[in-house]
Amino acid sequence: MYKQYFKQAWNLMKQNRFFSTVYIIGTGLAISMVMVMAVVYHIRTANIAPEVHRDRICYVRYVSYRMNDDKGSLNSSCGPRFLKEVIYNLKTPEAVAVTTDPSITRFMLGDIFVQVPGHEEMPKVNLLGCNDQFWKVYSFNFREGKPFTEADFESGLPRVVLAGSLARRLFGENEATGQTLLINEARYTVSGVVADVSGITSDVYAEVWVPYSSLNAIMKEMTSEDEGSAGPLIAKIQLRDAKDIGTLTDELAESVKRYNTGLAGGQVTYGKPVSYADYMIGSLFYKDRNQTYFILAVVLLLFLLVPALNLSGLNTSHMQDRIPEVGIRKAFGASRSTLLSQIFAENMILMLPGGIAGLLFSYVLVFLFRNILLSSGFFAMQMGTGNTIALSPGMLLNMEVFFYAFLICLVLNLLSSMVPAWRAVRVNITDALNG
Repeated sequence: MYKQYFKQAWNLMKQNRFFSTVYIIGTGLAISMVMVMAVVYHIRTANIAPEVHRDRICYVRYVSYRMNDDKGSLNSSCGPRFLKEVIYNLKTPEAVAVTTDPSITRFMLGDIFVQVPGHEEMPKVNLLGCNDQFWKVYSFNFREGKPFTEADFESGLPRVVLAGSLARRLFGENEATGQTLLINEARYTVSGVVADVSGITSDVYAEVWVPYSSLNAIMKEMTSEDEGSAGPLIAKIQLRDAKDIGTLTDELAESVKRYNTGLAGGQVTYGKPVSYADYMIGSLFYKDRNQTYFILAVVLLLFLLVPALNLSGLNTSHMQDRIPEVGIRKAFGASRSTLLSQIFAENMILMLPGGIAGLLFSYVLVFLFRNILLSSGFFAMQMGTGNTIALSPGMLLNMEVFFYAFLICLVLNLLSSMVPAWRAVRVNITDALNG
């Protein structure tokens, strides 16, 4: 039966080439706009190396230290002492990766330059301070050497991991591991080299990774006015199960309560742990997850409804020409459900080429405008105007995205074809046969 539907749809496409062309183009443009949203959503939230545990990551990003006697408050990310006495002692997490907050360290450290002793070249780079568990939470591809160890981190030793392209630029084809490097005139020893990471993995993106304990400007926060509670560090907690975030929230509340009893000059409040998806979706419009999803749903509805109305008008005109055919089919005993399923299948076959074209066009749009769509705020500033976000085929070509494309074709087909089809099959046999 469906083979016959396919043949009939193909014949109709050849007989009505103008209609078919307009229909496919309209479908393709509508689907491409929606698929841009779907592809961007997938890239921002799916598990993509080295961020292979996004579905189990949550953040503790905001800490506020309010001084006694209402002398004021300091609002920032986590401080070194807060991490050491609160976050690192939690039992719920599987691991805790800590990184510097680029929006703060950019002002604390200024521009970062690296140089090989004895060479004049001094490129400006993106630096990320991290702890030793960072290398356990995130899956980097080490080309040579290894990450700095827990002992290196605890001792604050000057160790550095380089991105592959930077290592080649500085040392050529020579092995970088064990070499000495100057980072803003401070001597660091290269412990390893990793494959370059894409800017889309914003939690880990850098060209140079060092123990944050080796950065004096950050460790001075331990003796600062806020007693090391607020600072430039973000806790990225990997849970054993995504559902453990409630348990983590309760444990963190108890731990902060104990921590506050040891503070002399003030008290700490903090932002509750937020999952990776909630934070990433909320950061699109700087609203909570529900509000953001509502905005996206409205935009999605507009992207689908407007072309659906136009395609529905085309279908209405097209169905008027097929009224006699519907009458003949009904005269031979075809039911309304059979006629509706035939029209739906034919329109779906007609819509699929537009869907494929729209999907391909959406990939082109995402690739061309990747720096606008996939980076925002301070992260875009950190990358600089000379850098672009790298996209691999694995990020774009995904069964989940293909499913989105098919689902959108299905919805668009229902919106644009069912009303004209329903009106056509309700015409009585005599009127249908008379056209």
